[in-house]
Amino acid sequence: YTTAFGDPRYAVPFVRILLWTIAFAFLSVVTTFFLGLLLAIVFNDERLRGRKIYRTLMIFPYAIPGFLAALIWSGLLNRSFGFINQILLHGADVPWLVNPWLARLSVLGVNLWLGFPYMFLICTGALQSLPTDCLEAAKVDGASSWRQFTSIKLPLLLVSTAPLLISSFAFNFNNFTLIYMLTRGGPR
Repeated sequence: YTTAFGDPRYAVPFVRILLWTIAFAFLSVVTTFFLGLLLAIVFNDERLRGRKIYRTLMIFPYAIPGFLAALIWSGLLNRSFGFINQILLHGADVPWLVNPWLARLSVLGVNLWLGFPYMFLICTGALQSLPTDCLEAAKVDGASSWRQFTSIKLPLLLVSTAPLLISSFAFNFNNFTLIYMLTRGGPR
């Protein structure tokens, strides 16, 4: 331990990697939760036609094994012949997996794509289990939709989803597979 934490050759990279790992886990949980929550709110609206089909399609990224999806995204983000650079960005030369900051952004983006369906399922179930009498009372009292969301829905959702958010943080903190399969431990 003295060498690992006292020798700057080991301590400096260790602290840098530890900080990035904590930031990655935190940002992954926050982004997947809020995207999943947003989509759950949108697809929970009774007025939306075909919402069962949309809900089914939202689960698609969750059905693909994570290591396989990371390998596919590695090819899509390839600097020379990747679909994103060649087709979507019309032949741009964006070093997604070479530049350290773009590699971090890419890892967060791929993890968002892989993780939001889980949070979507959780938030959909939690939204459907909220007591309607509280929401009706807020409407009668004249609360706006935003006020109802921030004062009633979100606190009740956080009570039911907090343990899952904590376990999601622990999962992302240990998510070696995604980073290794996407960047080979790099950036390359």
